Amino acid sequence: MKKIIFLLLVASGASAQCDTSLRPVVFIHGFLASGDTWSNAFHFFRQAGYCDDRLYAFDWNSIAGSGKKTEQQLAQFIDRVLSTTGARQIDLVGHSAGGGLARNFLKDSQQATKVAHYVHIGSRKWTGNYEWFPNNRCLIIFSSGDKVAGSSAGSTEGASNLALTDEDHYQVATGEPSLKAMLQFFNPDKKNFINTTVKRNVSIAGKAVILGDNQPMAGTQINIYPLKKSNGVRKVTGAITGLSVGDSGSWGPVSVKPGNPYEIELIPADTGKRKISYFFPAFKHSDPVVYLRGIPEGNRMMAMLGSLPEKDDQSLLVLYSSTGAMIGGRDSVTINGGPVCSPTLTPPAKTVISSFVFDDGDRNSSGKALRQFNSIPFIGGVDLLLPAGKGKTIDIYWNGKQMKIPAKSSKERIMLVVLRP
Repeated sequence: MKKIIFLLLVASGASAQCDTSLRPVVFIHGFLASGDTWSNAFHFFRQAGYCDDRLYAFDWNSIAGSGKKTEQQLAQFIDRVLSTTGARQIDLVGHSAGGGLARNFLKDSQQATKVAHYVHIGSRKWTGNYEWFPNNRCLIIFSSGDKVAGSSAGSTEGASNLALTDEDHYQVATGEPSLKAMLQFFNPDKKNFINTTVKRNVSIAGKAVILGDNQPMAGTQINIYPLKKSNGVRKVTGAITGLSVGDSGSWGPVSVKPGNPYEIELIPADTGKRKISYFFPAFKHSDPVVYLRGIPEGNRMMAMLGSLPEKDDQSLLVLYSSTGAMIGGRDSVTINGGPVCSPTLTPPAKTVISSFVFDDGDRNSSGKALRQFNSIPFIGGVDLLLPAGKGKTIDIYWNGKQMKIPAKSSKERIMLVVLRP
């Protein structure tokens, strides 16, 4: 079996105080996702007094991984958490397909002894009751606004159940109502939590992985640039360059200035491959799960994405909504004034988290959906011509927020803007 590389996701500038008596929490993401699904959860739990070494994200190959092998990897990961922290048990959280993985893990009565509580989010409901892990140790969170899980999700007899109404498939895992319910469920006898909202230095860390299979991008380099708010151009001072990615894909932590937009440039080990520039509007607080995804080659995900343009005079832009889907009729998202979120482009049933924006080849902006993404869950595409060149910019607007970035050639790099609340 392939060796598991254990990664503790820790942010520097940690809480001045934290509660070492709290059990570690292991979070499992869903299909096509990664550990950054849990960015809000990490921040929320840290504010409530969880120490940095009590919060863990388990990454797995959700598109082509073996079920049994992944369960074994999860078991090894949990064993490492217990060994590192000295805890007797963990609390476990599974979202979407990660919920199926977690339930299969709990089918093993020996493995289940390592888990105190389990939270099942936006995932298929079950009717059974494990004698060795009864339903009263489970919290089920689901939403009528979740068009992915839909009617397959719902309450479980004997369990604690939280029924939400408006949250989409990602908001059901990232929203405050769910996080509050998790915190209380894990600590039913605790009436007061440490409030760590005091201001402190902001730092970021995370992983560089391949989109879809979450394999680490070892050997890549990262450059971090503060940006001018007016035009998204890199500032001369304050850059952090030559940051190496470890064998596990991990990088950081590094200190950043709160309120300042940043570009994080991912340079693959193979210099013949395109760079990817991630644009973040600002980091309001420390985030130890900032994920940078490389474009896959030769795997199932690449076959799903199809060919991506490489043009000297055009840009390729990807929008990534980090805490919820882009829902037409609910959200407003435009690129250079052209809508990329509408009932046609981003219907609730599609649950678009990432949208690829580029010209379909006719050098005209039709504003229509790019067909190659029609059958891919959580991913959409829009036909918009984005001229690239010196002095040209791309204006992004989402739900009252704005960001301007330079329009770089798609032959040189892929540009990805992270839309945060």
